[in-house]
Amino acid sequence: MENTNLAFSSHSDFGSDRAKVHSIEKPDPVNLTEVGGLRGARIASVINQINESFADQQFSTRVVAEKLGLSVRYVQDLLQGSGLSITDRIMELRLEKARSMLTGDRQCSLKISEVAAACGFNELSYFHRSFRRRFGASPAKFRIQSMNG
Repeated sequence: MENTNLAFSSHSDFGSDRAKVHSIEKPDPVNLTEVGGLRGARIASVINQINESFADQQFSTRVVAEKLGLSVRYVQDLLQGSGLSITDRIMELRLEKARSMLTGDRQCSLKISEVAAACGFNELSYFHRSFRRRFGASPAKFRIQSMNG
């Protein structure tokens, strides 16, 4: 049952105080690795599906539920105790991948729209809003700030 906790990192060196205000607030999470039995195995399966497929534009709670033969509500319930919903987990992974791609040397030549698509975002405007809310700067401005050190 590895990869069952989603780590958050602070990127205050790239953003303003707005990034802190709009960051995802979550209650004290339950360590999902401590959940045993069938429930623990299902939690691990859900998390593995999220980690493997989050960048797919068609990925959703419904897709996870169908792949694992579970109901959508049960999949949501499995992660409820972690303090982060499945939708929030997917969004955080997508945004972290986008941040990494925008600051990576090899991906610097990619257009913002290509980064958004590669991270699972269907709409560019939604990607911009989500990225700005999470990191306090637009993707383009974030890229420039990261290149300038």
